[in-house]
This record gives sequence, structure tokens and C-alpha cells, in this order.
Amino acid sequence: MDDHRYNILLCIDGSEESFRGLRYAVKVSRGNDADITLLFVRPVDKSGRSSGLDMRVARENMLEWGLELPGMQALEDAHQELIKMGYMDEEWEFETVHREVVGDPLGDNMVVYTSSENEHIVLKLMVSTSVARGILDECELNDYDLTILAMSGDGTGHSSINWGVTRSVVSEHKGTILLARGIEENHGHLICVNQDEKSIAAAKKDAIMASRCDCPVHLLSVAENEEEVPEAETAITWARAAITKAGVEVVDSTVAIGDPITQIIKHGAPYSVIVMADSHVKGLRRIFQTSVAYEVLKKAHNSVMIVR
Repeated sequence: MDDHRYNILLCIDGSEESFRGLRYAVKVSRGNDADITLLFVRPVDKSGRSSGLDMRVARENMLEWGLELPGMQALEDAHQELIKMGYMDEEWEFETVHREVVGDPLGDNMVVYTSSENEHIVLKLMVSTSVARGILDECELNDYDLTILAMSGDGTGHSSINWGVTRSVVSEHKGTILLARGIEENHGHLICVNQDEKSIAAAKKDAIMASRCDCPVHLLSVAENEEEVPEAETAITWARAAITKAGVEVVDSTVAIGDPITQIIKHGAPYSVIVMADSHVKGLRRIFQTSVAYEVLKKAHNSVMIVR
């Protein structure tokens, strides 16, 4: 019997986009087979201004101390939003966990909430030299099925999760990642496919995930010219067969002709999420940053998922 719990990491910074991402994570997590970790990465406290806090109290209950610290209010707001949404309630049991970090008086802290049905919500305040490094470290520590970065607009504003952070995390992360940008819940997933085996496998993987939140699945394959249309049609056929075999319905499919980046962004605009496979060799950032997936991630105005 498969007892794997679907594991989601949502990186928050207290922005409205974070709460959009939170609502989407909850939708994906419907049922009691999924856990969510909410992560806020704060800078190392080199000034030592938090050293006066009672460390015993700090370790007893993270949410009872230091709300003035960066990230504490964002985590508490997210916690209250989950209660407001009815996803969790005040009756969940909780425990606090503390980890020492050299050079920072409070270190890493988290609260682990557990329901009577063994669902878990984790609020984690992590200290790191940078936001991107902290997120990547967390991803290496735990096996997440989906990592969500919520980024407002073009990512050039004052949010801690900006384009620089996103670029570093997406380039180096080895798992599936969703850049939630103005995400809306009910407009479906547009899965982009080609004849590459990784593309077909990624299409199946995302279709299963989309079915968790009742998101309709649509397929797109792009031919750069008329001669490549048969290959694009074959990719659609293969992807549809794999998804159907997994028990998920494909609502419709499209073959477009032209520049792949332009066509994917154009056709993907009405959907909640544009989904693409990452076929680069892991660890070679320069290869990913010259790929179609990277350019779509950078230039699209809506949410983009890179499936690995």
C-alpha cells in the first residue's frame, strides 16, 4: 500500500501574492493525504538584537515571541488564513522545534501542527545568508513533491521573493517548482509537450497533480514550421495516451506553429498555470538559462510550473 503523503513547500514573504499561493496550495492539498510547509527565510541577525529574548520561551512556542522579527508576522498571518479558510482549526496539536545556527541568537525555529487525521502544517522561520540559499537548503533537507514561489508582477519590486531569487532557485532546484504569479485557481493547466520522453512523463505527472485540485488539463505542442506539424501531433497523441492511462481526462489539445516561446506564452495566457518539462542536465545552470522553459518562466505574465 502506498502511504506517501503529498508534500508541498510554499515560500512566503507576507505579500498578497503569498496568500494567492497559499490558497492554491490548499486546493492542491484537498483531502488528508497532503502536508504543507510554510517557509520564511530571514537574514542572519549579525547585530544580535534578538539575543535579549528569553530563549526558553522562544523554544516553547514560536508564535508567542518576537513578532517584530522579520517573517514572524507573515507566518502568523498565514496560520490565521488557514484557520479562516477552514483548512485547519485551533484544536490541532502542535510542537515547536529549534535548531542552533552559528552567528544568530535565535537560529531556525518551527511549529509543527498535526490534526487528528495526521495532517501536518509546518510554519518554519529559517535563517540564511540569502533567501535563495535558504529555500534551496530547505528543498535539500526534505523531499517536496511541489515547491511554490509566489512572486508579484515582474518580480522587480520590494518583495523578498523577486526574479533574482526565483532564477537562482529554479535553476538549481532538482524538483518540481511553481512560480505563482497572479495565480487564479479555476482556469486549468496548459501542459506543453514534445516527443521527448521527459516531456511526456512530465505531462503525466502534472496531470495527476492537476486532478488533485480539479483543474482541467489542456495540451499544447508547438511546431516551428509546417514540416514539424506531424511531430507535434504525435507528441499530443503520446501525452494524451499517457494521461488517459493515469485516469485523468484531457479536455482539449492544440498544435501551434511558430516560435515556441512566443506561442507558449500566447496560448498559455488564459490558463492558471503553464506547465513545461525541464530537460536540461541537472546542475548545469547555464544550459537551463538558455532553454525555452527558462524564457517562458521569465517572460510569461501568469504562473509557470517547471516539472522535474
